[in-house]
Amino acid sequence: MNMKKISMLMAICGVLVIGACSQKTEDISRAESAELVTAQLSSLDFERMAKAMLDDMLMHELSGNRTFIMEVGEVRNDTMQRINTADLTDYMRRELRRSGKVTVTNLGENASVASSRDLANNSIMNQSTTMQKGTVTAANTSLFGRISQRDLGIDKGRKKIEYTFSLSLTDLRNGTEIWSNKEVITRLTNSNTKTW
Repeated sequence: MNMKKISMLMAICGVLVIGACSQKTEDISRAESAELVTAQLSSLDFERMAKAMLDDMLMHELSGNRTFIMEVGEVRNDTMQRINTADLTDYMRRELRRSGKVTVTNLGENASVASSRDLANNSIMNQSTTMQKGTVTAANTSLFGRISQRDLGIDKGRKKIEYTFSLSLTDLRNGTEIWSNKEVITRLTNSNTKTW
């Protein structure tokens, strides 16, 4: 066998080996991704816990004729993971709005609401187009959330990780807590698994 044929066979073998070792990347649906359990929490875990707690709050506490104008603070991340809690907070705001029981305000985080009122004091502005003073409705309740992580004892090369997601609703008129709840997810994983 001449050198040209040997070189060609080696090239073909190389292509076959590379093809066999490469892994295919696929798109999966959100439902399918729920089956992929890891030691870290996913956005689906967050949303599932948030939905359970918000449903409890809406069903048992937000009843009667009172109008609930709610400020939803960004969920605090007390874990070792880099969690995008802004997306989770947006999800909770959306679910609360859709419930029809809550009016959500982000006045505390939206500087443009306050600055638009300052234009009423600006002499160069057409005052009929500015936002008038005394027209912004303040929140009467505040929802605060926190995610914490606790690594429990290692046994036979395994460790247990507990993630606790808690929510608390405060009445801003008097500072009392109206409602609170928490959801816990436990992961059992290898002792050397990193969660950050």
